[in-house]
Amino acid sequence: MAQTLLDSIDHKILEVLGRNARIPNTELSDEVGLTPAPCLRRVKRLEDSGVIEGYSVRVNPSRLGMGLTVFVSITLDRQTKGSYDTFAQKITAHSEVRECYLMLGERDFLLKIMVSDLEAYQQFYLKHLTTVAGVRNINSSIVVKEEKR
Repeated sequence: MAQTLLDSIDHKILEVLGRNARIPNTELSDEVGLTPAPCLRRVKRLEDSGVIEGYSVRVNPSRLGMGLTVFVSITLDRQTKGSYDTFAQKITAHSEVRECYLMLGERDFLLKIMVSDLEAYQQFYLKHLTTVAGVRNINSSIVVKEEKR
């Protein structure tokens, strides 16, 4: 897919929408220095071109009983497409896995796991992470404080 060329107004639109995706178009247009109709056309163009992939809701995990976030580095026994696909399919089926990235470097995958507490993570670790065939190493890092999202 060809890269979309963006000007400074497009970047400003993305910055404002990144802070508040629910901002009314009239307020967005004021912030970026356009009238509402051209601003709406630009947002639509950014959506149609795939620059804006969608809009989402940011939730407070602790309010949903997910007070513990753990980043998990996974190294597989074999670095093949088949082993990558198998691991990703098995691990992303679990709701605790909020994000999953195939990596280059020392680890093969980086997972973001969200659970209620350390005991819940221990159960997830023992029941799911250690039972996937082909996993050579698991390294868990517990989040103490989120500084920026």
